[in-house]
Amino acid sequence: MRFLFFSFILMLVLGCQAPAQTKWPVFSGGKASLITGAEAEQRFKIGERLGTMELHGKPAKVKVALIEGKDIQMTNLLDTEWGKLCHILIINGNLQVDSLISLTGGVPDLLVLGNLEAPFFYCGNSHQRVTGTADIKYVILGGGNDGSLKIDGRTSVPYIISMDHDIGVNAPDAEWFDWNEGTMKELVREVYNPVKDQLDFKRLAQLVQAGKSIKRSAKRDMSYKGLWKEWLQLYGRDSTALYFESFTTFLEQENVLLSMDYMDGYDLPTEIFELTHLEELNCMHIQLKSLSPAIQQCKKLKKLNLAFCKLERIPKEIGNLSELEELSLSGNQLKEIPESIFGLKKLTLLYLDGVLFTKEQQKQILKRLPKTAVFFY
Repeated sequence: MRFLFFSFILMLVLGCQAPAQTKWPVFSGGKASLITGAEAEQRFKIGERLGTMELHGKPAKVKVALIEGKDIQMTNLLDTEWGKLCHILIINGNLQVDSLISLTGGVPDLLVLGNLEAPFFYCGNSHQRVTGTADIKYVILGGGNDGSLKIDGRTSVPYIISMDHDIGVNAPDAEWFDWNEGTMKELVREVYNPVKDQLDFKRLAQLVQAGKSIKRSAKRDMSYKGLWKEWLQLYGRDSTALYFESFTTFLEQENVLLSMDYMDGYDLPTEIFELTHLEELNCMHIQLKSLSPAIQQCKKLKKLNLAFCKLERIPKEIGNLSELEELSLSGNQLKEIPESIFGLKKLTLLYLDGVLFTKEQQKQILKRLPKTAVFFY
């Protein structure tokens, strides 16, 4: 009986304890509270402004952090901190972030009912809306195809980088780099590697803070040695094709493989045709004006990829590549292939998909290359 009595008293004591206080990330200039999604919808029209309430569940169970004040300040605004606390963060006032806004995860969504000021704004798979103007000192970077960023007022920012992200801003002075439009490759190699599709956030920040351009110079080193340096930046020294201690030893190697994929906008450097040990050459997507007849000097060439190079003709000298086993001419603007190709005895694979040959042309090519696998589709 005494045990039951003390158990009853203990339950009363525990039941009367104050709930644990919310641990808020550091900010100043405003008052914070937690409200439900239903209340947020009623007061701030979340559905209309963000349109994401249904993504987080029933409004009554959606957690919304609300900070109200005229001018609210934060050192950083990070999803790693606020995402543990809420699904949606509402700033009812102007917001100034001293260092970094990084909202690359799925939560929280952000609604700023005022103006925004920050050096860097990185956004990903969550949604952000700013109803006022935005002053972003260095760069806006969007990197998630499930998220979006909308800024109603004028946005002041020097660079905007969109990696398949929905960015809706009025930023007339910004320089855009867009993954979908293929302009990401215009970024300097130390910031963006198109082969690995990797962006170096740290180096990006260092360059823009130093006032240096992150766009590749139109005047590039087009010498063979200059291209060598670019290949190293793209593929790294761990690449089978580029694992050499110096440029000189590279030229002396046997079984040389070169990939110039993504390095478009110019012709092949003439030095390439002096590589007597060249066995593989990948020129995919380089917008060549033409293929030089000097290609015949690469006597050991076994694989040649000229896909999507916007070529209108192939020189007859290609037929002198007696060791050639694989040839890709896919996606070019060819009306015919040279007669000499039919004399390549070791040719086992020929890719012509995307080349608009007639049915009769296709039939004749297949007939004359009985030992070669030819692909038109």
